[in-house]
Amino acid sequence: MVREKISVENAGELITSDDILGKEVIDAEGDFIGIAESVFINPKNLDFVGISIDKGFLKKGLMIGKEYVKNITPYAVFLNVRPAYLLKGMDIFDIEGEKVGSVKELILRDNKNQIKKIITSLGMLKKRIEIDAQFIKSIGENVFLNVKKREIIQLMR
Repeated sequence: MVREKISVENAGELITSDDILGKEVIDAEGDFIGIAESVFINPKNLDFVGISIDKGFLKKGLMIGKEYVKNITPYAVFLNVRPAYLLKGMDIFDIEGEKVGSVKELILRDNKNQIKKIITSLGMLKKRIEIDAQFIKSIGENVFLNVKKREIIQLMR
């Protein structure tokens, strides 16, 4: 690890916790996520680890690792990702354009921002359906699958 020395010459280039706390946090799509609430520092090696985000009244907070922070400006903290939790409530469509359902839950890989499965429900009985990430073709305003709805149903039997 390269140790950076603090001097009068480089002090203006460094940031403090005041430069992060209370700033808006913006995702890779340009959407407001919340307000930077805490800065996490590893006490053993003093490395910056990440930040926590306050998403507002009655909403569960979010922790973001430093690998997801693109840059910090005097006005906001910018992320290089779109947090996966934003998929909740999105409609899911199959390869033929038929609506499968909407995203009810997400299962992530090892607490990372990588989707392992999305969960929806089908029919009047609201049968729980887990859709593996390999069946996701793309994510934008909605989630689009690379398979037909009936194939997903058959896999769940």
